[in-house]
Order: sequence, then C-alpha cells, then structure tokens
Amino acid sequence: FMRSGTMHVFAISGLHIALIAGMLVAVLRVCRMPRRFCPLVVIPLIWLYTGATGWQASAIRSTIMTSVIVAGWLLARPADLVNSLSAAAFLILVWEPQQLFQAGFQLSFAVVLSLALLGPILDAFRKRLFQFDPWVPDELRPAWQHRLRKPIDYLTTSFAVSLAAWLGSLPLVAGYFNLLTPVSLLANLVVVPLSSGALACSLGSLAIGPFVPVAGELFNHSAWFFMFWMIRASEWAAALPAGCLHVGTPSPL
Repeated sequence: FMRSGTMHVFAISGLHIALIAGMLVAVLRVCRMPRRFCPLVVIPLIWLYTGATGWQASAIRSTIMTSVIVAGWLLARPADLVNSLSAAAFLILVWEPQQLFQAGFQLSFAVVLSLALLGPILDAFRKRLFQFDPWVPDELRPAWQHRLRKPIDYLTTSFAVSLAAWLGSLPLVAGYFNLLTPVSLLANLVVVPLSSGALACSLGSLAIGPFVPVAGELFNHSAWFFMFWMIRASEWAAALPAGCLHVGTPSPL
C-alpha cells in the first residue's frame, strides 16, 4: 500500500470522515430532514465515531474540518473550502501548536489546500479537453456520445482530484518517506472507490446487523469483497515498473 501510494485509506482521515458525513446526510435527506438542520445530527455522530476509533490525531483533525464545513449549513453561510480549512487549522493550532510540526498535520492540510487551489484549475482544463462540440445540440448528438459522457466525466474528474492531491503531497512524501509514487495517480482511481464501498458496507453491518443478522452477515461479506480487491489492486499497482521510486530528500527550494 505504501509503494502504490494508497496507504492513506488506512488512516481515519478526511476521506473517511467526509464519506461518513455524506452517508449520514443522505440518510437524513431521505427522511425529509431539511439540509440546514442535518448538522445537528451529523456533527455529534462524527464526533462519536472519532471517539470510537480512539481519538486519533488524524481523525480529530478531519472531524474538526468537517464540523466547520457542515456547521456552515446550520448558519446558512455559503461554503468556502479555503476559509473552512483556515478556520480548522486555527482551531487545531490554538489547542495544540505543536501539531504544525507533525507530518500528519502538514500532509492533511497541504493535500486539502492543493485540492482547493488546483482542483478548479484542473477541472476547467479537463472540461475544455474532453468537451464535445458545443455547437451541436444534445438531441442531435450520436448515441455513443451520450453513453460515454458520464463515464468520461467520472474518470477525468477522479483523475483530476487524484492529480491535485498527489501534487499537494509530493514534496512532503518525498521529504518524510523518500518515496515518489506516480502509480498512485491510477491506483487511487480504483482503491478509493473500493474503500468507500467497504466503509459503506461496514456501516451498514453496524446499523442493521443487530436487528437483521442475515443482512449484517451479507454486509460483512460485501465489505470483505471490496477489501480483497483493494489488496489486489494495490499489489498490481506496486508491481508496475517505475510505479514507485526511492528519492532523496528534496531541498527547501
């Protein structure tokens, strides 16, 4: 997992907290709860999850960041990722200034800042690169263009996000771990959706298993199915030539 650049799926990170918060919001919206009041349920539950996973530093950072963003809905404030990121960093550093010198803190905020700053630029570029003829109305496009639009959008958007995160983490990973993992750009396109499926199935097992044991067992087997293919995909990616390179610590410049 280290050599394929997918080790982050094992940390209780922003990815996990955001996925759990998103799943909770989706369930609450199905139950007809207004979006503005979802934070009243979501924020206590993600803090409960953080406590249940042992109050890891990465989980606390992620939960503070997610709480700041979700609390904006309650206050009816427009979302601004850089603003929310700065507020979360300020709260964490007021509580424990030494976090600034920890690799986890630097990686967390560097990656999210990179997503906020580079994400829109890469997204605009991929739209220009892969757009169909804008002068042709949708009803006159051939069927193959309609069939390919969603898969192309999904793959190119995922790749742009992976590239933005990789560029943000690149100097820190090289500095702390002396690794360069270009294969992670492709590996994360497969491993991250699989980890999302595993997490969703595990949450389903926790929520439904005590009441419907058969459904809980089905969720457990489904979670292992996703985990098995995460391992296989990471092994395949790590074995690719030039997929992982050992590098020296880069200079400050």
